[in-house]
Amino acid sequence: MSAGDKKSKSKKSAARKRAAQGVSLTDALAEAAWSEADAALAQALADFDEADTADGKAARKDAMARLGQALSRAGRKRGLARVGELDEEVDFDAEAYDLNAAVAKTPKTVRIQARGVTRGGEMLAKPRVAPVDRNKRS
Repeated sequence: MSAGDKKSKSKKSAARKRAAQGVSLTDALAEAAWSEADAALAQALADFDEADTADGKAARKDAMARLGQALSRAGRKRGLARVGELDEEVDFDAEAYDLNAAVAKTPKTVRIQARGVTRGGEMLAKPRVAPVDRNKRS
């Protein structure tokens, strides 16, 4: 084997080693991100139990706030984003929203009752809406 052949083999070998290290680094980073998301989700589950068993209105409100924060943190770790604002009034679009109520006539304006969830450009859960009752006085 000539010296040139040895050199090209060692270059290929080094390139393969670097590529293998890159894959394992990527895997390690992905695993760490999922572990963080799992820890945040575990916290949310524990917070749910506290909210579910809270005594008194103030304790329940505080536990629900912690639960919301934990769920938001878990969602962010998984790359999820919320769509819409609670109680926001929007023009109804059947492609963009899930209607929570059975209605005889499609409403023009609806109120967001539950925000939607996206990851990247993909809608995972549409915002849930209900018709705006214009006859109801606040």
